[in-house]
Amino acid sequence: MCMRSILPLASLNQWLLEHFVAAVRLVSMLPGGEWHVAAPSVFAMALFYCCLGLLWRRMGHRLVQWAAGAGLLMVILWWAWSPRLFLDGDRFRVTFLDVGQGDSAVIELPDGQVVLIDGGAAYERFDMGRAVVGPFLWNRGIRTIDAVIGTHPQLDHVGGLAWVLRHFMVKHYWGSGETRKEPFYQRLQDSLAYRGLREGVAREGQEILSSGPCRLVVLNPSAHEQHDLGLPENRVSGRMLNNRSVVTRLTCGHHTILFAADVEHDGLSRMTSSPFHSPVEVVKVPHHGAASSLSRDWLASIHPQYAVFSAGRHNRYRHPAETVLEAYGLEGSAVFRTDRDGGVWFTGRASGETLHVHRARELSWQLTNSTSCLWTCEQANWARVWKQWRDSQ
Repeated sequence: MCMRSILPLASLNQWLLEHFVAAVRLVSMLPGGEWHVAAPSVFAMALFYCCLGLLWRRMGHRLVQWAAGAGLLMVILWWAWSPRLFLDGDRFRVTFLDVGQGDSAVIELPDGQVVLIDGGAAYERFDMGRAVVGPFLWNRGIRTIDAVIGTHPQLDHVGGLAWVLRHFMVKHYWGSGETRKEPFYQRLQDSLAYRGLREGVAREGQEILSSGPCRLVVLNPSAHEQHDLGLPENRVSGRMLNNRSVVTRLTCGHHTILFAADVEHDGLSRMTSSPFHSPVEVVKVPHHGAASSLSRDWLASIHPQYAVFSAGRHNRYRHPAETVLEAYGLEGSAVFRTDRDGGVWFTGRASGETLHVHRARELSWQLTNSTSCLWTCEQANWARVWKQWRDSQ
């Protein structure tokens, strides 16, 4: 049977579809042609459909219908605006995103300033910047990033930053100063050029950002270390790049959080004797928990209350290593893992001493069972909905 008789007007349909896709692509390139909004909360969706139902059924007095129409319009406008809420000049939040086998952390300071440290990896069919980092920022009402830090030029740390830089307003970009020839690094450089940004070279003692009682200071690489030695690509080892990665410490009132990037034993030993070295409350464990980044002297000197491992589930490197997990456990640190807990975030007040820890796993809905767990599980699920809405503010 002839294909033409099976699919009538197939060539016309294909022509229309191709031109429709081309038109959509053209419109998306225009200023304002692409607009990203936060995912609506359960309560916003309930209000929207309640107002829509009142209008559809024409229920109640005309005044009620006008109120429903106004409510519907306000929900849509609020959703399109997606503003940031509750910036009281005291509360801060640090989120360690689940980007698989990679790193990405978002710092939200009390005055509204935002810092992004790394952006996960980017592959041919999946970009962590587009799939994870970007949607998280939009859901938080963030469209401008005050500082982006690419800790070191490796795919699992800066691969996703190329997409983020093109879709968010970024004021400053900091890196270790090392260069690569791989395509992922060239894409990052193209995105920096697109935004008109130049990479600032971070060195020990530099203050990346200051916001009232909060300061973000660089602890590594050393201020005396020469960057971008111009070595051939085949002589640039992963260990060398890791030990030159940008390590930063956030101090917010009584709270201290250390972002240890991928620094290994040599870099940790150097930082132990640094005048900027001090105990911390939270540490992002270096190098996803690899054994090469375990220094027991350094760990004892920072004595973290919380330790966050950023690693991919069933990763081929078997991160985090059992010896590293054991070492942090013996130090008395509460351990959190993005491969098991999902995203992990800390909230607190610069003026207070209490730090709250949250895990995405806690927000996962529980299946209800009509025989053993109906009302209890359902009540717990609604408590998770409330917690998710509260934590998103």
